[in-house]
Amino acid sequence: MADLLTSAKKFFGADRFVEACGIEIVECREGYARCEVKVADWHLNGINKIQGGLLFTIADFAAAVAGFTLGRVAVSINADISFFRNCDNGTLTAEATVISATNNLCTCSVDVVCNDVKLANVKVGLFRTKQEIPI
Repeated sequence: MADLLTSAKKFFGADRFVEACGIEIVECREGYARCEVKVADWHLNGINKIQGGLLFTIADFAAAVAGFTLGRVAVSINADISFFRNCDNGTLTAEATVISATNNLCTCSVDVVCNDVKLANVKVGLFRTKQEIPI
């Protein structure tokens, strides 16, 4: 495929929620995506740790991008998140890897890391739509 990173950034540039969170796609290749966000004060919850919703959002988004790299738009249909730890500063990174793919479905495993510490793992099931990715 042509330049997946450029195509993904252009396609997902319309995601206003991800943009508001400050999440960026930093790498993608077939079956893989890495997204990052610099943790800001407004990302913290009442106990001054990263809001769990941000961990889920970056994982869900990275999975969608990884699914996208297989050639069609993919949307989440289920997810299971396990939280291990938390932190309050640094760069939050989500690395999504497609671990199974069929014509209509794919599954991603996403590790969410901050300051070299794994904070969560998310398994995301995606439905692969008929909409081909615009390259």
